[in-house]
Amino acid sequence: MTVYVSSGAFQSRSIAAVVDDAVRLGITHVELSSGLAHAPALEADIRRGMDLGLTFLVHNYFPAPADPKVLNLTASDPDDLAWSIAHCKRAIDLSLVVGGGFYSLHSGYAAALKAHQLGKPDEQAEAFKHAAIDRDAAYTLMIRSVREVADYAGGKGKSLLLENNVISPVYLAKAPANPLLMTDAAEIVRFMKDVDRTNVGFLIDTGHTKVSGTALGFDPHAFLDAVAPYVRALHLSDNDGREDQNLPFDENAWFYPRLKEFRDVPWVLEAYKLDDDIMKRQVAMLGTCKAA
Repeated sequence: MTVYVSSGAFQSRSIAAVVDDAVRLGITHVELSSGLAHAPALEADIRRGMDLGLTFLVHNYFPAPADPKVLNLTASDPDDLAWSIAHCKRAIDLSLVVGGGFYSLHSGYAAALKAHQLGKPDEQAEAFKHAAIDRDAAYTLMIRSVREVADYAGGKGKSLLLENNVISPVYLAKAPANPLLMTDAAEIVRFMKDVDRTNVGFLIDTGHTKVSGTALGFDPHAFLDAVAPYVRALHLSDNDGREDQNLPFDENAWFYPRLKEFRDVPWVLEAYKLDDDIMKRQVAMLGTCKAA
């Protein structure tokens, strides 16, 4: 399998510019992800990239809507849930255009987050430290929503991958109830049995695993052992164990010795805003590891 580079790794925020940078750097596989600007002509930009030899995957909040929304398959508000499911179906349709074998997105959460709170555990904790968190209701809703989206994807020959969420010690220090689903291995294993769809799997984020391990007190290696049967892609980045920083990494990263166990699934470099030299070194290192 080839190494993909997340659009978040580029300095550019437009699809057209990411395509140009990828071609300039000799990168052939790109994951289109959160952070890219709304693009009314996105299919034209993507087709231009494909004509230039690029292969794409579609991930999470891509394509970005004109007005910011929160993507959450366990949203308690019916309108928010309907938008989230519709977004997933549109992303799956886009996967048909680019040829990606799956669409992936973050697992749900049992809290009514606002768009401006995403990626900000301090703000989230402050907003929800006194809120009632009903994880059971969110879990039940996630089963229902994922089955609907997975069945839509299956009808088009595609898979649906869920990404393990990240809960930080910063959050839990202020708000002890964890609203984020799929942060530990036991819940992932349970979910995979309950969802009962062969085209559902997990995209495991190594950065999320490290931070959640610090917050919840589990060993990232034990986590990886438990979820290994369900891993169909990897997001690769490093951090300090307390915040999801999307940093570049080397052979000393906790997950690096384990990569060969998952050489048959796509790897996505998800370190953010890299300069040209670092990006090329990261891709070359991962390519060498894949081929070894």
